[in-house]
Amino acid sequence: MSNRNLSIGRSFWLQTSYLRFQTMRDLEVRTEPEPFLTASSHRGHVPLSRETVRELGTVEPLHQLRQGTHLAPLVKLTTLLHNALGLVRYEYGSVRPFHRGAPSARCLYSTELYVIPADSDWLGEEGIYRYDPLMHALERIDLHTNWDVLENALGRSLAGAEGVLVVGADFWRIARLYADFAYNIASLEAGHVIAQLNMIATRLGYTPTVHEQFLDQDLMELLGMNEDVKTPLAVIVLWPQATAGESPKRELVRERKLIDMASVSTRFEREMNQCADLQQMMKASRLTSRVELELPEIDSSGVTEELVHTSASCVELVQRSTKSRHPDLLEALKSRNSANDRIGLNAVGRPLPFAELSGLLCELAANPEAIELAQEVGLYLAAHRVEGLQSGIYRCDLSVPALCTLTVQEDVGRAMERASVVDGKFINFRSIPLSFYFAVDLERTLQKYGNRGYQILLMKVGRLAQSLCLLAAARGWFARPLKSYRDAEAEEMLGIAQSTQIVAYQLVMGESDTPYLEFDMGL
Repeated sequence: MSNRNLSIGRSFWLQTSYLRFQTMRDLEVRTEPEPFLTASSHRGHVPLSRETVRELGTVEPLHQLRQGTHLAPLVKLTTLLHNALGLVRYEYGSVRPFHRGAPSARCLYSTELYVIPADSDWLGEEGIYRYDPLMHALERIDLHTNWDVLENALGRSLAGAEGVLVVGADFWRIARLYADFAYNIASLEAGHVIAQLNMIATRLGYTPTVHEQFLDQDLMELLGMNEDVKTPLAVIVLWPQATAGESPKRELVRERKLIDMASVSTRFEREMNQCADLQQMMKASRLTSRVELELPEIDSSGVTEELVHTSASCVELVQRSTKSRHPDLLEALKSRNSANDRIGLNAVGRPLPFAELSGLLCELAANPEAIELAQEVGLYLAAHRVEGLQSGIYRCDLSVPALCTLTVQEDVGRAMERASVVDGKFINFRSIPLSFYFAVDLERTLQKYGNRGYQILLMKVGRLAQSLCLLAAARGWFARPLKSYRDAEAEEMLGIAQSTQIVAYQLVMGESDTPYLEFDMGL
């Protein structure tokens, strides 16, 4: 199925809005997988060290280059995996007691991490592994690294790299509740995890490079993935800082072997076949030839360039935090909160000071990764109860940084409420101080990447959102990701209804004076 049959990507977006998802809860089979990680055959566990790097610096600045030459390779790997996808916090008596560094819809976590070391330095042996967050161990998938297959999939030499992480999605973990809509959520979730991996890796002495374009069949063979149930989403190459650089293209063309279906798990195939639209989109996004790795020359610079707003004014942001504190990154990871118990019917959120919000956005703008992502992801602010800032809709210009006024309105909370499909007993939008909205140009992205652009774009949105989640946690705020809004109303509120932009994600932030009950909230 061609990645360039763009009608599939366009149709999927239109057919899998949240409102559409609400009419799809009719799956006949909803088999529940194991908690934390779907079980599959493997060649035994390799336990990881319980010793982790305890000092990774403060949350701010987000981007910190540190030397890791003094750290043992296994300790670095352990730290990276645990803080990206491991269990970092347990809340006794909570609806969802186990928490990780990145959020997931209903804590279902479709993201999987595969580890491929360049040699035996990391683990004392070569091979291909899958991370088990509950056991904090690696499942051995293969005894051999097959580095040439990996290089062929990327189309680049990996000489000098210390190892590779593959971020994959096990869709049924989410699709059993969200059906075809799970493709959206899983891609966003993977973006959150990628951002986390990048941040931790740079503080461990690595220079990570994220690859979203690769030959999927090679990777699925390598990792033993069932093509109807799972898919690889991104490849992160970990380079030592001293040797990092653009890797040369590799000319190797490996003679492809067919997947030995007898060795690949067929679990949840029948269940996933109920999600025909998801499967079609997943397969239409896969790259099958080296030619598809070469992107066409299409201008993708700055979504804000196409959106010409007549702004009343722009408020330049300055770092003027009213609080003098430098929260530890690991503590922020553990305390990151999606606020199930803080944004309900009776919750009364206190207003947030503009000085703190300004500081948050300045820190985001100081992160090179955020600036790069903002070239393709537009960031908007719906400010409702921010002390020192008029209630209204703003466009966040991270290049200055500044907030550009789009509209000033008295009750933005009411507008957010109208745009949301979440029942008021779960989120009291009249009390919410602010919400960020992420807008993207889907058509331009599809033209550039083909159908694969759909998942690439959502991962980029998730990466930007994760930075905001950590900056919120550093200030003691909750950050609640949402995909449950009415697209047309949200775009009208932001003033982009007549543009080529669409809303891809929402992130609600605030504090709460009166925590309410815990609810079983969806994304």
